[in-house]
Amino acid sequence: MADLINRKVINTTLSKDNAEKLRTLSKRKGIPQTRVLDRAVDTLYQKEEASMEGAAKHKGIAICIANNKGGVGKTTSTAAFADLLSKRGKHVLVIDADPQGNLSGRFGYSADSPEQAIPNYLGSLIEDRFRGTEHQPLGYFINHLDEFPRIDIIYSDIRLDGVYTLLTTDSIASATMFRKLLAEIRSLDKYDYILIDARPAVNNEVSSIFIGSDYVIIPVEASWDSIVGANTIYQFMAKSRELNPALKLLGVFFTKVQDRTTSFHTLLPMVKGNWDKDLFQTKIPRNQDVVNAENEGYPVTYRKPACKASKAYVKLLDEMVERIDNDEKQND
Repeated sequence: MADLINRKVINTTLSKDNAEKLRTLSKRKGIPQTRVLDRAVDTLYQKEEASMEGAAKHKGIAICIANNKGGVGKTTSTAAFADLLSKRGKHVLVIDADPQGNLSGRFGYSADSPEQAIPNYLGSLIEDRFRGTEHQPLGYFINHLDEFPRIDIIYSDIRLDGVYTLLTTDSIASATMFRKLLAEIRSLDKYDYILIDARPAVNNEVSSIFIGSDYVIIPVEASWDSIVGANTIYQFMAKSRELNPALKLLGVFFTKVQDRTTSFHTLLPMVKGNWDKDLFQTKIPRNQDVVNAENEGYPVTYRKPACKASKAYVKLLDEMVERIDNDEKQND
């Protein structure tokens, strides 16, 4: 009886042509239709598995968090995104590309004195790849975090500023620097996401990051200077698209929001008008817990997961991932 029921289900879900072929195969082989389908599915599955053996298992989606204006929550957001993605089972590489090294501080590294400086930071990686002849393995520069098992980081400190200055003498090397680094990182087939915290600037190294990235996301504070900085970064992206036509704006979002302030409600319509569909619905509220967590040297979502800002970051990440998924579906 079960077999008859299954055949009725099968014949109602297949096209008439394939249902007839199934009946023919069943008679030729002398086996039930369900077994024919079972074998066919198994054969297709084996072929699919074989075709995927050589395919990359981790996409290595590179997202740069940027604004020409400092103090808008760029580093706070990068750290929060990394922590939340790792909690969702994703493997994340964080690259601190800002010589201030604030993101590194969220994940356990601070070079307050020369004695504390580590040799395997981003500046030494850049010099190794673009000035040396014998190269260290990439893994030497990637630091693993015991407290964050799915997050790795390439640290930064003030020495990076000098390395960037040296690279400005070679415009070609400077332009392609991060594209080559990110390609090498993706070849590891280890990371689902690569998050890059760029310094607040429009210069060669920020352009190089854009040239190597898939997306840019712009945090905006409810202030005129921050909005001007966001517009500057967006216009700057256009130049980088000459060498990376696939670069896209993932979106713009408000940080440090106080809903009751006049400045926020004055600037909100202007931002909505400028960014239209690029503006995320979720806004990150101003929250003392963010400051407290950062003073302790942690992402706010890790140290204060129940606070308002952390809950907002969860919703914002949902929006981000949905946009990425939709973009990938369109490109398939």
